[in-house]
Amino acid sequence: MTQHIDNGASGCGSCGPTQGTTSTTQVMLPLPRIRSAGMEGELGYGRDGLPTGGGGTHVATRVYGSAEALPRTATTDDMPTLETNTQLLELGDGGWCLNHSLRQEQIYGGAVLKDAYEALRSGRNPVDESITRTLIEKGFAVAPGQAPEAFHRQLMLTEDAKRDVTPSFTLLRILLTDVCNLSCDYCKVIPNVLAPQAEPTASDRLAEVIDFFFAHSQVDRPKIIHITGGEPTLFFHQIQHIVATAERAARPGENFWFVIGTNATLIRDPHAAFLAEHDVKCIVSMDGPEEIHDELRKNHGGRGSWRMVDAGIRRLKAAGAEVSLSMVLGQHNLERADSIIEWFMDQYQPTGLGVNFMKPPTPDQKDYDQLIDPDGYADRMYAIHKTFRDRGLFLELVYRKLQPFVEQRYRFHDCGAAGGTNLNVDAKGNVGPCKSFLVMDRLAMRNLDIEEYQTAVVSEWRKRSPIYYTHCDGCSARGMCGNGCAYDAMIHSGDEMAIDTRSCQYTQRFNQLFIEDLFEQVRPNGNIDPQWWHVPSKEERGRLLGAVSARPRTLSYSIGHQTLD
Repeated sequence: MTQHIDNGASGCGSCGPTQGTTSTTQVMLPLPRIRSAGMEGELGYGRDGLPTGGGGTHVATRVYGSAEALPRTATTDDMPTLETNTQLLELGDGGWCLNHSLRQEQIYGGAVLKDAYEALRSGRNPVDESITRTLIEKGFAVAPGQAPEAFHRQLMLTEDAKRDVTPSFTLLRILLTDVCNLSCDYCKVIPNVLAPQAEPTASDRLAEVIDFFFAHSQVDRPKIIHITGGEPTLFFHQIQHIVATAERAARPGENFWFVIGTNATLIRDPHAAFLAEHDVKCIVSMDGPEEIHDELRKNHGGRGSWRMVDAGIRRLKAAGAEVSLSMVLGQHNLERADSIIEWFMDQYQPTGLGVNFMKPPTPDQKDYDQLIDPDGYADRMYAIHKTFRDRGLFLELVYRKLQPFVEQRYRFHDCGAAGGTNLNVDAKGNVGPCKSFLVMDRLAMRNLDIEEYQTAVVSEWRKRSPIYYTHCDGCSARGMCGNGCAYDAMIHSGDEMAIDTRSCQYTQRFNQLFIEDLFEQVRPNGNIDPQWWHVPSKEERGRLLGAVSARPRTLSYSIGHQTLD
């Protein structure tokens, strides 16, 4: 078990005022879990991991307005100093990890590593000079006279500059219709639609939006046109119109591909043939075998939909269409997730698999009884990844967290909506950055105006990043987080700019699992020598991904969350 010991030179400013910050938001956060013997019963937790007894606690987190607002940290003229955002983590068996949460850098070792860290913390030079040189070389410490927060400020400057950068879209999500032939219990699209309409998005509006999408994207940058709904195959003629319009509008060398999200219940042979002919990638929603899938995915008459979904998948596969599966992990299938995925692989051989963390269906259902604990979700997902990584199974949410950890790159945003790369259009023809907000008529725009989009979205939501949040000071998962989902933040706190608390929790757990897994890859056999220390190589880090990679123009690719391209 990883234990957080210290957060390096950065102080935690999450509970009090911080000089130079420009805004404050009240965030509902779960109280720390009590793990000491004899104390377990004092505070209960619901299935979603949030407190059910004793209440929550309001934590005031400040949001830095810019890099200039980041406080200056004291420097020394005669000693190296630990960089901010550096933590020492205890791994057990005499093992330790020095973790830099912004650089995504780790050093593992025995007691000598702990001693070096504590020496620098107390203003002394470590005994082992080679460790000191490595700490400076790898960015855990700065040379005398240099600013310990300089790297943090550099990342903030990178994000600050986006105020003056015209958005370049990588995703056009077309919410083609407000209606669906199924009535899935946990759907968070249909129940939130304001003033739903029976007709799909108008043909001329679709053409305008597609032209706008291409006009404000880079020709060679990978991008997706994602057709979803509601259930888009209810209006298959509009799917055909979208495909034909985009193929005509595409510029020479345009790097884009089509994806359709469907329940597949209405797919017939001619539909499958068209989708295969035009290389439309198909993501089909299925939660498991019949008895599991049908528990929450029913039609409007209350009957299960699995048999029709299975038939649709088989028609798509027979026609040669590329198929991926999307399951939502909830109380109905969490305990059997491993065997379900094994069954999926044997039955359908999907290109990829989306195993989605269930969200509250509507703002007044944040205690929805099918929600699951974030820690349990992370544990189950990473165990599945480890089982299938050498077979190359692309688990989208695991990959989006693991990729920055392995490649040692800071992840500014978890979602392209916050990064300004997502464009959505709904059945009414309104556009916006986030599908969940768009269907609720929030952040919805009628004009196709790139300056209006930049002002309404990029200038504000770009700060939905842990790089700006004082609450994230000292968090070992800060570099891979991206601050989750604005919809979930709004559901649980009433503030879209707040911290997505459940994403925060499962991301911290993922980070712990990654650090422990990497330790197992590099540690010597037997007991840890107190003098042993090691910097993981790229090859050793790569073992965590195995044969898994993001491949453009396939379904082994994130839709709307590929923010490290």
